[in-house]
Amino acid sequence: MSSLIPNRSVWLSLLLGLVGGVRLWTMAISGIAQLPHILAALTLLIPLVLLGVLIQRVWPAAVGLVIVVVIELSLS
Repeated sequence: MSSLIPNRSVWLSLLLGLVGGVRLWTMAISGIAQLPHILAALTLLIPLVLLGVLIQRVWPAAVGLVIVVVIELSLS
């Protein structure tokens, strides 16, 4: 049985993007981050995850997740 996306790097990039999105969602719900911070993080996270999927590498999505964590830590 073949997978829809056979490359594990693509799945891992999508998973890291999902983790970054969940972290952003929790920051928004808890009130830690306001709209400008959320939009800035999304502006970086979404293109980096898409770049990771397109080039089939994990590092752009990992960099996006690190940026989201840095934004979260800077607000705490």
